[in-house]
Amino acid sequence: MTSVLNHGNTIEYGKEVLIYFDNRRRFLVKLEQGKKFSSDKGVILIDDVIKRGVGSQVVTTLNARAWILHPLLIDYLEKGIKRVTQVIYPKDLGFIVLMLGIGSGCRVLEAGVGSGNTTMVLAHFVKPQGHVFGYENRKEFIEIAKSNLARVGLDKYVTIKYGDIKKGVDERELDAAIIDMPDPWEALETIYSALKPSAPVVFFIPSMQQLIKLFEAVDEHKGFMDVRAYEVLLREIELSRRAIRPSTHMVGHTGFIFFARKVIKSS
Repeated sequence: MTSVLNHGNTIEYGKEVLIYFDNRRRFLVKLEQGKKFSSDKGVILIDDVIKRGVGSQVVTTLNARAWILHPLLIDYLEKGIKRVTQVIYPKDLGFIVLMLGIGSGCRVLEAGVGSGNTTMVLAHFVKPQGHVFGYENRKEFIEIAKSNLARVGLDKYVTIKYGDIKKGVDERELDAAIIDMPDPWEALETIYSALKPSAPVVFFIPSMQQLIKLFEAVDEHKGFMDVRAYEVLLREIELSRRAIRPSTHMVGHTGFIFFARKVIKSS
């Protein structure tokens, strides 16, 4: 299956589009012949969406206007995927991907797949030559993650295995790793063995106590350097003709980003 994020100029039945009314009303809609889409703004005929195409406007039965747009990855992360676990927010994921230097062709380890939110982002950046190797110790989460990945056509770039990385992983010479688990200090040797020399790893840590414990374990391990920790805060700017100002709401603490690079231990 081709990724739905590889956009052409046309749309067709069976695909998804973003129906955009305003910043609060944006909907991922599957295009099914003869069907209708309903919201508080009225009803839209799917056949009308097909006729008009992306970038065009469509009018509802209540005379409201909506734009027809191709979905972006961010739309699926915010609106489109089924969640059964806490996820890493887009504000953190963007920074993490940049820190890890992930691009096409990279082979990446992920521990703690959950709903596949992070997996989806990793797969989007490593395709078409790269691959994500995910480990998850809850079988019910694996099926949900696979379904979410298949929805956007990224499943062929991912292998998800049932298991606890503290007991080891099958892969070696990986380009990067992202670890989202409550006790990552217990998996340091596994991560070290899986990465190629100089490869980066990011740990996503929710609490300061865990951050301290991880730092102490990494410091004692002697197999990692360039150790850093960050927190990303995001505030939207409200835009209108009346006033432009910072929003009174912001996405504050969601977790700490702990970064390190593998080095060869001194004998």
